[in-house]
Parts: sequence; structure tokens; C-alpha cells
Amino acid sequence: MVQFTEPGYLLLLPPLLGWVWWTGRRILGVSRARRRLIIALRMLLITLVVLALAGWQGVVPLRSVCTLFVLDRSASVSDAGRQKAQEYVRQALTQAPESALSAWVVFGNEAYVDAMPAQHRTLPPIYSRPNPDGTDIARALRLATALFPDGYARRIVLLTDGNETAGDALAVAEVARTEGVPIDVVPLETRMSRHEALIEALETPQQVKVGAPYEVRVVVRSQGHAEGTILIDRDGIPVKSLPVKLAPGVNVITTTLRTEKPGTHQLRAILQAQPDSDPRNNLGLAVVFVRGAPKVLIAEGRRGISEGLRSVLKANRIEAEVVGTGNFPAQMESLMQYDAIIFNDYPADALSPQQMLALQSVVRDMGVGFIMIGGERSYQPGGYYGTPVAEMLPVDLEIRHRQVHHASTVVLIVDASGSMNNYIGQHKVAHLAAEASIQTLRMLRDNDRFGVIISSHGSDWLLPEMARTNADPFSCEGRQFQGCHGQRASQPKHAIFDAAQREPIISVLQRVYGTGGGIFVRGSLEMALAGLAMEPPTRSRHIVMLADASDCDEQEGSIALAQQMRAMGITLSVIAFGKGKDTAFLKQLAQAGGGQFYETTRADVLPRLFTADVSMMTRSAIEVGAFTPKVAANDEHLQGIDWNRTPALLAYNLTSERPLAQTLMRTHKDDPLLATWRYGLGTVVAFTSDAQPRWAQRWFGWGGYSVFWTNVIRSALRPSAHSNLTLTATARAGQAIVELQAFTPEGAPINGLTPQLRVGLPDGSQQTYTLQMVGSGRYQAQFPIRQRGIYRLSTEGDFGTGERVVLNTSFAIPYPMEYRFTRPNAPLLTRIAELTGGRVNPEPSRAFDMPPNPRPLRQELWSLALLVSLLLLLTDITIRRVMVTVPEFVGALWRRLGLALTRRRARSAPIPTATRLQMAKARAQHRYQAGEHPKPTPQAVASPKPAPPTSSEPAARASPAPSAPDTLSRLLEAKKRKP
Repeated sequence: MVQFTEPGYLLLLPPLLGWVWWTGRRILGVSRARRRLIIALRMLLITLVVLALAGWQGVVPLRSVCTLFVLDRSASVSDAGRQKAQEYVRQALTQAPESALSAWVVFGNEAYVDAMPAQHRTLPPIYSRPNPDGTDIARALRLATALFPDGYARRIVLLTDGNETAGDALAVAEVARTEGVPIDVVPLETRMSRHEALIEALETPQQVKVGAPYEVRVVVRSQGHAEGTILIDRDGIPVKSLPVKLAPGVNVITTTLRTEKPGTHQLRAILQAQPDSDPRNNLGLAVVFVRGAPKVLIAEGRRGISEGLRSVLKANRIEAEVVGTGNFPAQMESLMQYDAIIFNDYPADALSPQQMLALQSVVRDMGVGFIMIGGERSYQPGGYYGTPVAEMLPVDLEIRHRQVHHASTVVLIVDASGSMNNYIGQHKVAHLAAEASIQTLRMLRDNDRFGVIISSHGSDWLLPEMARTNADPFSCEGRQFQGCHGQRASQPKHAIFDAAQREPIISVLQRVYGTGGGIFVRGSLEMALAGLAMEPPTRSRHIVMLADASDCDEQEGSIALAQQMRAMGITLSVIAFGKGKDTAFLKQLAQAGGGQFYETTRADVLPRLFTADVSMMTRSAIEVGAFTPKVAANDEHLQGIDWNRTPALLAYNLTSERPLAQTLMRTHKDDPLLATWRYGLGTVVAFTSDAQPRWAQRWFGWGGYSVFWTNVIRSALRPSAHSNLTLTATARAGQAIVELQAFTPEGAPINGLTPQLRVGLPDGSQQTYTLQMVGSGRYQAQFPIRQRGIYRLSTEGDFGTGERVVLNTSFAIPYPMEYRFTRPNAPLLTRIAELTGGRVNPEPSRAFDMPPNPRPLRQELWSLALLVSLLLLLTDITIRRVMVTVPEFVGALWRRLGLALTRRRARSAPIPTATRLQMAKARAQHRYQAGEHPKPTPQAVASPKPAPPTSSEPAARASPAPSAPDTLSRLLEAKKRKP
């Protein structure tokens, strides 16, 4: 059976065939038979071309049916529902036709193929384990439709409760309908029982005023009568306890709260009810933003150094909260209550990586301002090199390009013993220690000098040539100088290099892993001292040793050696990892060496400790000396101050300019002093001198001090909201719907905007969407909800106000949507079946029924038709150009085939030796009789003339016939005959 995708082209066939017949009769110079052959070939060629244009297809009968079972394994399906689904598939397989194929897909939040299409007759255990916290029917159906093999009728049996939390099952069902795939549905029971009670929503205003009462509504759905208590807390502190009596259906419990503290607050409602079958859905979350006076958080590195700033803020009615090291807020919600955050000489080792990421998120995504003030524990000396905080700054902590004549020499001693091979989280301690060394090397300027010693089986220098070999530098076999098992390694001629040669050493450090015993303290220090002794003197010489506090070998004599190095101007800092028996020894060692002692159990802070110590001890990132600031740009930060009478500052942190930042003030050496830029939605300001009575001691008592810091802090505050601009968010059916309403103060809609929506996900990642205009002054965006937790939304613009405005809102998903459903979504399942021509709850024996309108297998033949037509065209040209009759052509072809066959047989059949000799003799006689006599060589002996033939020889042998003259002989004879 054939079909055509474009049958209209077939109408061209009759006139084209008539034209070929008419023109073919006018062909001259050929025989009648040849003319008829040409006409027939051309008609066949035209027919094939028209068939190709018409989309010629061959229809192949279907072999049988292939049924795909799609099983819901999400948390909303009850155990009884899962058993029902498996039993259904098991019964269907036992009753399947012999030629039928089957496969099954299991799904939850993801979809997996558990069995490929085959002639399955039993259901083995299901091994796939999709995430049960969601139901993505659309993804499962897409995967199922992609598994069907060719040549089989197709059918899908969907076994689910229909409560989808992601995707669009109806859209995929529409695609299945167009492909002729019916979807049968088998509804499954949900997990909810008649004793279930859950919190559907915790509803609060998104913004309230300080001290103003606001209403809180807890929406509870109960399957039956129940009694209990609803506990409400704010930021983890209980505020209310409400006794409740629940009736079947939806219950709304209302209460009133007020908040005296401005900022963002998290409300939580917890339901404690009896009876209740599943406590996982007894939680409600909401986020409330309380508007009030601006509030600033000051994190100070030493107690009392922020009193001057605090007095300035108090005088300007800006509330300030001061925290010391170790007390910085750990949660993002706690940081969102502030309009700006100030680091006043605050070290990086006081922050965890999570705290840095939270700070980065609230600045970038929520518009909170950030100010970093310099000092001996700030910027690069504070350990911020390579951190998320450094990424936010409008100045670059990379100062390698700066022309500084005073270089430093740094030696790193890295413990690579076996104890450093333990894991901290997902990383080995040895890898983090190597990363700390790498960051330190990258931080150094090119004219600095550095060396790296590893200590595992022994102590040895890392050399650039190690990067060019595959040998393990941390094993005895890979050692360049064989300092193994406590042996003293021989000193290389060059062990300390310019920092510009750091890359080969970095590539070796990236292969580090722990091996061997403890660190050899004295041997490592002796090696470092020997290397430094071979070096020319520099401004500072410093050693940093990382050691396991529980496994230090060769302690004897180490303290005296450290004192000796200190007397030589070489300082030693020690980083003790862990708390072990050798902690006291390592602390004494650092004191004897005149350096710093650090003790930590967190391997993730090692990079910050390394970089901070090297910067502080070498003072390579601090410029000391009185200077008068220079105003580089006219800005609101600098207004109201007489800069001609500015007192001098005594020191500052070295940094470099960033291309997109605005540098407002410079030092006497044109280094950045005050810089600002926008980081995401927030404003970030960097002041590289300090704000305490050390480097800025002459600024205290100066009238411009208060004005300057008031301007700087106000410029970084989060922009205030406008009542005519609102940003709201709601969650519904696995989708978040965000709406922006923009109106002028007079109530006129603001149209034609294209604002960008920033979405901070619960896992800390960020997404961006465009708010599309959906009405007059109304803009919307939607995105899928895949995670549980708090979603933070923000957008910015002037919105017709003439100034920058940042709008924030939040919504919370307390638990997966799977735990909210109380009954199967029968309407959705029925619609899927109706749309695709499927059935609702068919018997297992009907699972392999042939679909009512199966789509047959079609094979495209148009390409074959074009290929044959091309061959016919070549044949037509050959027949018209080559005048060979058919008998001649067949005869020549036959002779050619016979000759080829004879040669093949001759090559394949072996020839006896005697026969070969006779053939050679015959060829020689033929050449002799033709006059081809070989020329005798000088050494050749004349052979006698051959004897006359005897009577017994044939006459032909005695008198051979003369051979036919060759062409040259005939030409010569003709020339002689010419008169």
C-alpha cells in the first residue's frame, strides 16, 4: 500500500507523459526500436520524478502493539495505590498477546525508564527511585512516547493520582494525540486518610509599619474533626499559642501581631492536632517586611573601634547595631532587616563561607548596602583575597601590577602527612591546604620571592621541573632530592623563585594528597632557613607552617631554631589544624618565631588564614605614611566638606581600581581611597583607610568627619519603597506568579516598562525573569517552584519616580506540594484520556488492545524514486549518444564477462612445472621464428646450427609460415615500392 503526502503533484503526470510521447516521436537518426526504448525510459523517469514530488510513501502493516506503563511513585500516592499499580501491570503482562511488547516508566519529580520495550511477561522488582517530593506527569509522558519502537501500534497506560506539581500534562497529551498515541488512565489513591489535618497557607501582609498591628491568617484543611494547638513564632521566638477545634473542610484561624523591630521577619505556624496521620504538612511559613527608620549593622574587628561611627549614625537618626567577631548573623533573613552592613576592620576568618554567601546574596538580590572600611585586618591582610566578599568590592585586592620596589620573601611549609588525607565535607584537608598555598602564591606580586616545602615522608622543596614529570612529588619515588622517612634532603641550588614563576609550582600543588607520617618540624625549618640563607635580603622574610596539631615529629630543637631565625629577621607563623597533643608546642613555636598562631578545625578557612597572615606579616598590602587625600570626582559623598583643610591619614590598604567602579578619592600615590559601584541591586562602598583612632586619628575632632561618614553611609542605604509601587507573589499549582503594579502618585498607570525580576532560590542560586506587561500598569512573571524554603524576589528601576527604587518581596514553600493533596485529580485524568482517545480505568486484560486508529509505519520512497530517475537519465543519454545495437551490446558484454572469467580461472588454477616449461619453450620458438634473435655476449659460445627437420616432424614445424609483418616493416616495404 502506498500513500502520498502531496497528492496534488500527481495531476502533472498525464500532461507530462503526453509531452514525452509527442516529443519522442520526433527523434531522428535512430531506429524505431531505439526510439521506442528512449520514449519508454523518459516516461518512466518523469513518472518517478512526479511520484517523488508527491511524497511517495510505502505503508507497512503493523506487527503488533507496544504498551508503555507509566507508574507514579511520588509521595502523594498511598502504599495501597502503589500496590494497585504494580498488580495492574502484573496482570496485564500475563494476559499480553505473544507478539506484543511492553515497557514501564516510573516517575516522581523525575522520570526513569525501568524496563525497555521487550516481550515482558512478568513484572520484576522496580529498582528506579525517583525523587518522591514532586509529580511531573508531563516529563514521564514525554519519556514514554520516546521509547516506542517502529512497526508497532502504540498505547500508554498512566497509573497516577493525577496531582501534578510540575509540568503541563495536558500539553504533552495534546502532542500524544497528534502522534496517534492513546493514553489510558488508572486513578490511584492518595496517601491522605480521614484523620489528616494540614496547614494550607499562612497569610500575612507582605509589608507593615513598625508597631502597627497586622492580621495573620492560618488556613487549615482537615479531613475530619480534630482538636489541637497552633504555635506561631517570629524569627524562631514563640509569640502566640492558639487552641483550635477543626471541622471537616477548610478552617481559617485569625490572630493579630505587631512588630516593633524594622526589617524582614520570618513567621512560622506549627499545627499540633489529634488525630493527624502525617505531621510533615503541619507547617506554614511567611515573610513580613516591617518598614521603619533606617537600620545599619556594624561588624567590628576589635571591640570599641566603631564608637565614632555609631555616634555619627545616632546623630542622624539611623539605628545602628554593633556585633563583634563570632557574632555576625548566620541566616539571610537576619541580614535582610538591615538597610546597610558595615565591616569596620573585620577579618575574614570571623565569617563562614555560608555567611559570606548570605551577605553576597542580600546585597546583590535584595539591595542591602555594604561598606568595607580598612585596617590591619581588612581587605587583603584580613584574608578576603579570593572570597565572595572580595568579588563585591569596587576595588581589586589583586595588587600584583603595582610597582613596589620593596619585595618580600615567603616560604610555605605544607603538612602533607597521612592525617591530612581526611575529608571535611566533600573535600580532603590536603586539597584545601594546597588551595590555601595556591591562593597565597597568586596573591604575591611578581617581584616577591617564594618557596614551598612539603613534609610527608620527609621534607623537600617543590621545584618547577616537577610539573614536567608524571612522578608523584609527594612520594619518595617522586622526590627530587630524596628527603624521605626523616632523612635530610639535599639542598637544591635554587629553591626560591620569583612569584612570576608561580604557575609550575601551582600545577604541582594541585596534585597534593596526604601520605606518610607526621610533619618533620625541625627538618622543615632547617630546610627553609638554608634556602633563605642563599637568598639576597628583602624587606621582609616570612615562613608560614601548616601542621597537624596531633602529629608533629622532630620537636626537639625547633623552638631554639625559631628564635635563631627571628634574630636573623625571619618571622614564623604557625597554623595548627585540629586540637591535638601538639597544640601547645606549635603555639610556643609561633611565639618564638615572632609570628602569629592560628588554631582551626575548619579546613575551609585555611585559604583565608594563609593570605591574611602573609599580607599582615610582610605588610605587603599596607602602605604606611601620612598623606592628604585627593578628591578625584565631584559626588554627593563629598559635598559639604572643605577638602583644602583635610587632616592627613596615616596609612591605608593597597588595592587596585576596577574598570566599572567610580573612584571618588585617591591617595598621594594615586591608589584608590574611596570607591563605589553597584553590585546587583545593592550599593557597595570601599574606604581603604580606617575609621578608628589609628590611621584616622587626626580625623577625630575634625568637623568633616561626621559629614563625610553620614554621606557615605546614606549613599549605601537600601532605597526606600513607594506606596504606589507594589511587588507581590503567590504560589499556585507548582508555579509562582509574581505581579508588579506600577502607578504614579496620582494613580495613573505606568506602562511600557520591561523590569527584570531577580529570584533568589532557597538553595542560594539566582534566576532572572522579565516582567511582562499584562494590563494597564500591571506586569507579571511566572516560574516553576522546584524547591522548598523561602523565595526572595526583587526588581529595580525608577518607575517614573525620577530616582532609583528597589522593590522586594518574598514567599515561602514550607513543605513539598505532594503532602498537600487529599484526593486524586480525577478531572485532569479524565481530560487526558478524552483528549488522546484513551480510556479511564480499563481492565488489565485490555491494556494491549489495538488502538482504534493506529498510525501505520510509513517508509519514505521519494528518495529512492529520485535515485532511480537519475540512473534512468544516464541510461537515456547513453542510448542516444552511443550507436550500438542491442545484440552487439549483449554480445560484447558476454565476451567481456567470459574473458574475465577465463583469466580468473587461469590465475586460480595451479600450472604444473612441465607445462610451464613447454609454454616457455613455445614462446621462445615463436620469438625466434619472428626474427627476434638474442644478441650474443662476448663470453657466449657460438651454438651450432639446428639440424634439418626429420621426416617424422610435421611440415608446419619444418617450414613455419611467415609471421605477419609488423607496422614498421610494412611502412618500409611501401617506401621501397614508391618510384
